[in-house]
Amino acid sequence: MLALEFACPEDAGFLFEVYADTRREEMEAWGWPAEETNAFLRMQFELQARSYRMQFPESVTQVIIHEGNRVGRLIVSANDSIHLIDISLLTAYRNKGIGTAVITSLQQGAGLPIKLSVLEHNPAKRLYERLGFKAIGEASLYISMSWQPNMREGKRL
Repeated sequence: MLALEFACPEDAGFLFEVYADTRREEMEAWGWPAEETNAFLRMQFELQARSYRMQFPESVTQVIIHEGNRVGRLIVSANDSIHLIDISLLTAYRNKGIGTAVITSLQQGAGLPIKLSVLEHNPAKRLYERLGFKAIGEASLYISMSWQPNMREGKRL
């Protein structure tokens, strides 16, 4: 069973844990001591949160819950389209269909185009393509993608 709950201030520690987990491999490669790594990640987490609030002041953060376990975060903003700002899962819950289920749920309930940006070499790009997202632009290392309602795998339903 999959559920989304709006994040509250008490979720800050978990949301940081999810963020730090997404950067674990990168940080291990740097070989920094744990204390320095944690301080750096904390600073980066706060900067990311501020940046998201500035770019998307109406965004909402939700905790992804799978079979009773808190497994990730979802940040979206909705106006004339839905902007999928961030979807992150703890390592132990990746490649189990949870991200697919969350995005598919957004697609089914949206009725609006969904837009996102993804790093060019992020493995999630393949997931987005499989779910019908199409590249609409590139900026630096990022690819902008969009999904349109009633579109799947490039065909009208």
